[in-house]
Amino acid sequence: MRCEIDRGILADMLAVVVNTLPSRTTYPVLQNVMLEVAGGKLAVSGTDLDSYVRKEFALTGKFEEGKAVLPGRKLMEMVRELGEANVLFFSKDSNVHVEAGNSKAVFAGLDPAEFPEMPKLPEGTPLEFPIATITELFDAVSFAVSRDESRPAMGGVDWEVSKSAMKMVATDGHRLSFVRRKGKFPATFKLIVSPKALALLPREQDVVKVYSDPGKIGLVTQDTMVIGRPIEGPYPDYERVIPQKDYPFKAIVKHDAFVAVLRRAAIFAHPVGKLVALDFKKDKVIIQAETPEIGSSEEELICEYNGEPVRIGFNAGYLLEIFRHLNSEKVVIELQNPLSAGLLKPLEKKPEYDETFLLMPIRLD
Repeated sequence: MRCEIDRGILADMLAVVVNTLPSRTTYPVLQNVMLEVAGGKLAVSGTDLDSYVRKEFALTGKFEEGKAVLPGRKLMEMVRELGEANVLFFSKDSNVHVEAGNSKAVFAGLDPAEFPEMPKLPEGTPLEFPIATITELFDAVSFAVSRDESRPAMGGVDWEVSKSAMKMVATDGHRLSFVRRKGKFPATFKLIVSPKALALLPREQDVVKVYSDPGKIGLVTQDTMVIGRPIEGPYPDYERVIPQKDYPFKAIVKHDAFVAVLRRAAIFAHPVGKLVALDFKKDKVIIQAETPEIGSSEEELICEYNGEPVRIGFNAGYLLEIFRHLNSEKVVIELQNPLSAGLLKPLEKKPEYDETFLLMPIRLD
């Protein structure tokens, strides 16, 4: 194998592929990436056995076809530190030489036969979707994906497409994020997708082709191919918990002012649970937090509220994370009672885009 490639392009390719590698594994080969020169292209591949990713780049100049398996993170670190514009790779015996200007290094490569083979794409005609729409929805929900491996369905993103809308939902049982983009789409489907697969999509490109069958999902762009396994369902019935009518208690807060007060209160919230209390009264909300070993905080904020007084507790970290995903000058907070989930949504709605967030409360003593 022999090829020369721009350092910046290679660094970008490695950054995507290395994100697929597991941080810990009992299979050492999974800490490696495969470099393959074939058909005038350099391909870099990696996998954690659940998701496979392959990035390609068309080579110019002379090259020799071949394969090499190298430690992914070490290779990425070295490429990032190189000062020269181009990087030369060539294999000799079982080693791979990397040269850039006066920098020379030798990696002890593994046998390419040991590297897991990338699965074939699912058969059938793919569906094409704009990448911008997929990434917009994914960015709004991915933070709410569960990390609890005992509930695998909630460890994925529920992705639904109809002829007139695309929806994504994520929940970990404490919070739920729902977004919908209206539009015209080529077909309908429903999948529970690993967030890692969607995060690997190249955002600078326009269109992604989606292949799917019961055992695999494939995402293909101009230079990237991601293949993974759909997560088995069923997904929780989120439609049952999203209210279809307004809650009895409704407040409107200024986004930036509320976040500033909440961040100050979070300093005094207990490390376990990060509890803050929101005390809504006429035209104001009082935000309180207390940790006996540290102290307490209480701050009043003007808001729009005309209902009966209501006091509710939330995890400050979860609440701040939802506000980070609400791009609106004012935010609507709706409450049913102190023991039911609070609903948050932007006051300024876009006709083609809906977003709703639910957050379970913490019981106040």
